[in-house]
Amino acid sequence: MICPKCKNTNVTVQAVTEIKKKRHGWAYWVFFGWLFDMLLWIFLFLPRLIIQIFKREKTVSKIKSRAVCQTCGHSWDV
Repeated sequence: MICPKCKNTNVTVQAVTEIKKKRHGWAYWVFFGWLFDMLLWIFLFLPRLIIQIFKREKTVSKIKSRAVCQTCGHSWDV
């Protein structure tokens, strides 16, 4: 493999994990989410508080290949 920046062949390929938090989109919050969330906090404070404390975060992880030039440090997706 050849580096596109310095044209050297001293390149290594690595597997990189990208982690993203899974969340609701903007349309959910604009039209419905803010009202639903507010009503839950007002009428069900203690159960909602317990759920928020012990709730696991939803995450999505993807593995991508990334090449790194050992000479100039330039990196790119493979």
